[in-house]
Amino acid sequence: MKRLLTGIIAAGLASIVGAHAQDKTEVAWGGSNPGGVMYYMVGVAGTELGKGLPDINITQVTTGGSTENALRLIKGELDMGIVYGSHVYMAQDQQGPFANAAKGDMLRGVAMAYQGPTYFVTLGDSGIEKLEDLAGKTVALGPPGSGTVFNCSNILTALGMLDSIKPQMMTFADAGRALGNGQIDAFCQSSSPAAAVTELAETRDVTVLAYSDEQLATITEKFPFYHGGAMPEGTYRGVPETAMPYTTVYWVAHERVPSDVVKSLVSAAYEKQDVLAQGHKAWAQMKPDVKNFQSLGAPMHPGAEAYYREQGQWPE
Repeated sequence: MKRLLTGIIAAGLASIVGAHAQDKTEVAWGGSNPGGVMYYMVGVAGTELGKGLPDINITQVTTGGSTENALRLIKGELDMGIVYGSHVYMAQDQQGPFANAAKGDMLRGVAMAYQGPTYFVTLGDSGIEKLEDLAGKTVALGPPGSGTVFNCSNILTALGMLDSIKPQMMTFADAGRALGNGQIDAFCQSSSPAAAVTELAETRDVTVLAYSDEQLATITEKFPFYHGGAMPEGTYRGVPETAMPYTTVYWVAHERVPSDVVKSLVSAAYEKQDVLAQGHKAWAQMKPDVKNFQSLGAPMHPGAEAYYREQGQWPE
């Protein structure tokens, strides 16, 4: 009788545990691959936000970056992702990398994540001093499916230089090692600070190539979703303030993610913004940016809207 009672109690407990496990909401969040900004942003967010939200389980998904995040959100393979505003815009009209994808009308805004620059990195003794010097050189443009490849290709196209380089596709971490080992002449990086550049700059003198005013004007005229800016001095060891094109990057969710889940996540993110920024500096830039996101042709997520309205941050 005792054994039977024990078995009944054990079965009951297992049922309760199973029920609680089923109640937990699983959230697959796409970032990038190691060495990229998005990878570390999602990593720190998954760890910190999960501490206070026991009913939500965040899984960091390693991807190529923004392009892949947007495409996988469209396919329903991700619940959230870090995505360039340009990709949100293009996904609405099925342009560029989204020409063969379904319309991105399921993309919903959560918050502006950060403003991301795109720049080319080489070694200080490479003899490459300006963008024009990349002609004939081997340049890593980022991993396949990344927003970095998208941005770097756009910029080189606008400047009439894409056909003059020898392009390579490789992960951010591999590109940093390859440059340090002399296997490539330069690599392109979107967003900062990027671990691949930071690590290289700790042991080697690096040069981040500046853009001229004319080059920035040419890029923004060709692709209006870029705007001019300056990467601050000290972003990388020995690198001065440098002019370059920027694009806005957003935290995006699939429309199917429940409103209460998104509201809980965005609330926790703002409450812990200082902690997130300690994990990666880019989180310090997070803000609603509602009107700019909506101008891309996609709405904000209802959960994010509810939070911003409660906080008096919803534009009327």
